[in-house]
Amino acid sequence: MEIKQITLGTRTIDVEVYAPDTPTSAPGILMLHELFGVLNFYREDAADLAARGYLVYVPNLFTDGALRYCIRAMVTEAGRLNRANSELNQEMHALLDALKADPRCNGRLGMLGQCLTGGFVLQMAKRDDLLAPVLYHHSLGLQGSGIPDEESLDGIRLLQGHWSTIDPICPASKREKVIKGLGQRVEAYTYAMPHGFRSLSRALPGAKVVWQRTVDFFDRELKQAS
Repeated sequence: MEIKQITLGTRTIDVEVYAPDTPTSAPGILMLHELFGVLNFYREDAADLAARGYLVYVPNLFTDGALRYCIRAMVTEAGRLNRANSELNQEMHALLDALKADPRCNGRLGMLGQCLTGGFVLQMAKRDDLLAPVLYHHSLGLQGSGIPDEESLDGIRLLQGHWSTIDPICPASKREKVIKGLGQRVEAYTYAMPHGFRSLSRALPGAKVVWQRTVDFFDRELKQAS
């Protein structure tokens, strides 16, 4: 693992990089942490993906303070509603651009966002180069599907989503609006286990199913489809 610094607008953050042991370029995956910050759980998942042949970026979005970041996400209107042009979503674009520009990346991109960062996946999935977007129980975005009501899901080609049926943070109404809005473009799964599939609920059997489905999706869309 290495740590590199990437400038996002007016700030510079630390990004942990997990590279595969291969002489050829590899698909890139942007893995976002939850409200808890970069936990060792996520590092284990990133290392697992790297061992499977992926170049993985794990940005520490809380580099200049968790409170400061959460205020930007939850207090400012653009962040709270998860607007496409919010400063936070512009940072996501910059991170994906940096990953794609890494010489070790072959230009095929995947992304995983969860809880606080899950809503970013809905906006980034509109990019033509994001071939494998995955979200876990997205909490960001207070309207409708998790993006403002006046914004559309039409630009999304494909999405894999995993949701808890007992999760008050991401209510069923939000989940169902995504599923209905995307129709056959979403690969949707629900689980009767608590929020935090790769952290709080990680030890549960269902969490292992979530991870296997995620890995299978990345393999299908980023490797086999190439």
